[in-house]
Amino acid sequence: MKAQKKQTRLNGSVRLSEIYRVAARIIYEKGYDATSMSEIADAVGITKAGVYHHVRGKRDLLFAIMSYGLDSLENEVITPARAIGDAEQRLRAIIINHSRLITDHSISQGNPVTIVIDEVAGLTPAHRRKIDQRKRAYVDLVRGTLKQLREEGKLRNVDVTVAAFSLFGMILWLSRWYHPDGPLSPEQVADEVSKIAMAGLLRPQARSARR
Repeated sequence: MKAQKKQTRLNGSVRLSEIYRVAARIIYEKGYDATSMSEIADAVGITKAGVYHHVRGKRDLLFAIMSYGLDSLENEVITPARAIGDAEQRLRAIIINHSRLITDHSISQGNPVTIVIDEVAGLTPAHRRKIDQRKRAYVDLVRGTLKQLREEGKLRNVDVTVAAFSLFGMILWLSRWYHPDGPLSPEQVADEVSKIAMAGLLRPQARSARR
């Protein structure tokens, strides 16, 4: 046991990431209420005390998992998108990068991004406000991008809020049906999702102008 605890300390950041991913997979499969800390510890291969070395309790673990997932979203989707001035290119990058974030780390491997929507009820009110604030910033980015496309005359006659949440639903649903051992690679899936979404959002003349 002492050697195991030493290993946890030596590989702290790696082990913490593993805890988050394993816990995300189990919570996704069973639900937050039905998941125990002992079950998470067993799946990771450490003692329950080893899990508590990193987090104070189950609700704190849920918040940490969601924060970890949103950090990935921030680094791989939001920050790169903010650096793109062209609204059409920005929207396409958001769709492709978010789709890749979902498909590159399937839920069978444990993907914290996939439980950010489903399990917010398990958070404390303070934690929920923090998570909601971060999610709202992402929604505002997409809505702002759609508004820019509308001002440029490229967007179809659609409500930008409905369009934004429909887009999120399309991307997040990938975790429900995509299988890494299927015929399509993550890159191919992301490209197909992008083509479908962009065709549904942009006016035909805007798409024709790009050819």
